[in-house]
Amino acid sequence: MGYNDIESVKDLDDLARTLKKNILHNAAFYHRVFGIGAEPDIYADKELEAVMAVFEEDASAIFAGDWSGHAIPVDRLPRDGFFVHACPKEALEQLISAFDIKDSWPCWMYMALANFGPGPWDDLDHLVPDDAAFIANYWNLIDDPEDILKEKIIKYDSVCVRIDGRPVSWVGVHFEIEGIAELGFAHTLEEHRRKGYSAMCTKALVNKVNGHGSRALVHMFKDNNASIGLSESLGFKRIGEATWAQIGKRL
Repeated sequence: MGYNDIESVKDLDDLARTLKKNILHNAAFYHRVFGIGAEPDIYADKELEAVMAVFEEDASAIFAGDWSGHAIPVDRLPRDGFFVHACPKEALEQLISAFDIKDSWPCWMYMALANFGPGPWDDLDHLVPDDAAFIANYWNLIDDPEDILKEKIIKYDSVCVRIDGRPVSWVGVHFEIEGIAELGFAHTLEEHRRKGYSAMCTKALVNKVNGHGSRALVHMFKDNNASIGLSESLGFKRIGEATWAQIGKRL
């Protein structure tokens, strides 16, 4: 492996076409680069088999493709630390050897194989912007998530079981792009668990995104046995893995 084969990407249209060929595994990268209006510095080999995007404004990075035969140009990453999104295994192994890893959240990637057909789940309610403040109490992956959750609720599909006006079980969409909908921020209040609400919400949301032509994907923490068990019981198929991580300084 060498650094010399990784160069700055100039033709973004060519990059987009290449990523779409395997959009199932490249959706998170595609969304970060083309879906949120950011202008990252992008690097790749000539064949666009291994791609890296660096976002200086929020000190973050994301990788796509197969990095097993390419060396990450670590000198182009923020030296004092950064956050990495949806990092493939081969890229993460290189980051571990070059940086201090402050924290990491390894995930399995699952895909819903089909829609669930009509059922009582299709009559469930959806989240509204005013719910964001409440559900933010149960989504602690980032600081001050209320505004981000409100934006997702406004822009994308969601489903909830609502009792006495308050959501007690819910799931939403993180992003939807190029026929892929990434599900997330799912939760059921403890006193309402083991009632089938999570399964109902999941079925309803998969049906919703399938209804406008998207496949449902979800990343789940590898130690979240309850969510993994639910997804597998509903026919979700494990198709890959990725890790979110807080990267510290260069070693």
